[in-house]
Amino acid sequence: MTINLENRRELDFSLIKSAAKRRPRTFTELLHITKLPRKTLSLRLKDLCTDAALVKENGVYKLNGSGEFENNGGKFTKGFTRALSDRRMRKGLMLIALLGFSSMSGYVLAMHLTRPQPAQTYQGPVMIGNFTMALDVNNIEDLYGWEVAITFNSSELKFLKFMSGGFVGTGFPFSFNASDIGEGVVLLGGTLCGNVYGKDGSGRLATVVFGYFVDQYTEPKIDFEDKCFETVLYDSTRSHIPIEDSTLTLTVIKNY
Repeated sequence: MTINLENRRELDFSLIKSAAKRRPRTFTELLHITKLPRKTLSLRLKDLCTDAALVKENGVYKLNGSGEFENNGGKFTKGFTRALSDRRMRKGLMLIALLGFSSMSGYVLAMHLTRPQPAQTYQGPVMIGNFTMALDVNNIEDLYGWEVAITFNSSELKFLKFMSGGFVGTGFPFSFNASDIGEGVVLLGGTLCGNVYGKDGSGRLATVVFGYFVDQYTEPKIDFEDKCFETVLYDSTRSHIPIEDSTLTLTVIKNY
């Protein structure tokens, strides 16, 4: 049972950090993305903040050190403000603005200001079909838990749903998926329960359904390189299982 609880804790941490990688998240957003019970999420966030893996600022959680963009943006704003305080800089900006306005025709400008502007509505891409892919594991020994990151072209495809394959991990919280962790990425996972030996042989970990917007699209693939959304297999002793070329496969099994 001690091994199982530790495995569950590590999976929870991985989900939370994956969700907070792209941008800071509120507690409610993390609750929706990770699908963890409220009390469990609160405990996990407290542990991550204590370990300095996460930082809580202004009611949002972010990875420690992920605020570089915001800090740079603040420096840029301060620098721009200092530039405007320089009288020569202000005069130069005013001269540029005057030249720009003077080059416009007064009649065209008046017509543009008085003409009613049509409402702009964004039309998203239209889905023209969908297909189902099978995530399988092959010739494995003592598989207790797994996590697989799948990447896809979000301008061509959309993740629709995930179904547990039942080989390792059946039903929440022993199987999970997270799609709100970044554009073109979906994270899947599952684990056994209790102090038991893992599964041997070959089996289906999950089936995943994608919709497509174009006829010629690139099929999703397993990501073995992204260290944040790590693709990993581990055994009942919590040790990583080496992944060979044919250990994990992602194949299309149905196309509509």
